Amino acid sequence: MYKIGIFGDTGMVGQEIEKVLKNHDQVEIDFRKNSRREAGNLNACDLVFLATKDPESMAYAPVACDLGKKVIDMSGAFRLPQAEFEKWYELSHQALELLGEAVYGMSALLRDQIAEARLVGNPGCYPTSVILALSPLKGLVEGHATIVATTGNSGARREIEDEPNEITYNYGRKHKHVPEMERYSGFNVDFTPIVLRSVFRGINANIKVELAEPLKNLTEAEVVEKLSQTIKAAYQPEDLVSLVEDTADKQWGTRDVADTHKLLIKVRVDEGFAYICSLIDNLGKGAASQAVENMNIMLGLPRLYGIDAAYRT
Repeated sequence: MYKIGIFGDTGMVGQEIEKVLKNHDQVEIDFRKNSRREAGNLNACDLVFLATKDPESMAYAPVACDLGKKVIDMSGAFRLPQAEFEKWYELSHQALELLGEAVYGMSALLRDQIAEARLVGNPGCYPTSVILALSPLKGLVEGHATIVATTGNSGARREIEDEPNEITYNYGRKHKHVPEMERYSGFNVDFTPIVLRSVFRGINANIKVELAEPLKNLTEAEVVEKLSQTIKAAYQPEDLVSLVEDTADKQWGTRDVADTHKLLIKVRVDEGFAYICSLIDNLGKGAASQAVENMNIMLGLPRLYGIDAAYRT
């Protein structure tokens, strides 16, 4: 039985991590810390989650690592090199001795590195939806990718509002997730995020990107098939990345990914552009269940252990 600690256990993501771990019979939570209290024995822990903001993560990560603990950080503090982090997050990095060894926690792309890491920077929710959909298509599409994505209110707040209220923020190239998307997808992006205040969870990311010249000589149906098969071939069954198609009887949306560890992708082609819709649960595969998957890999357990019991499959 592995001992686990959670810094920020009362926050939205910390609570979601605990929800997943309740279904995991190989670990038990032995330490909790938040702004009001600290309980348990950090020294006994094998691994800790930092469900904290960037400044707190930069303070707590060295403490945990110095004690010999494996660390999974949920903030942006360990996802980017120093210069990019300080530019986009407008903070001076306070844990440079760890930043160089941190591994980006996207298991579909970097599983082997995660298995050997002592510090993992868990990906952001928006970047997860974009990177997994876009990164396999290098060479088939080109130029800037334009992304418009909606998310439920749980990305920032606990409650939803009674009246619909859609908030566009940090649009263009202002959002701090832009460099993360670019670094790990291989594309330059323009990004418009929209919070749906009356919706609790789910990301619907819509990507427009130009087809590479050779594909423009094919029919739209042929291009859709080529893009779809390329995405399918990039992932293993355990990655839980699936291609879906709207029909007269079924329109795929965030309801299909809420409370799951899945990522669903729809592909269309029109007038020389690919239109890719990527659907995930922002609290699950975009945060907590992805972190638990990284924990499993770091502890030598099956990747999806405990996750399939916590979420719909």
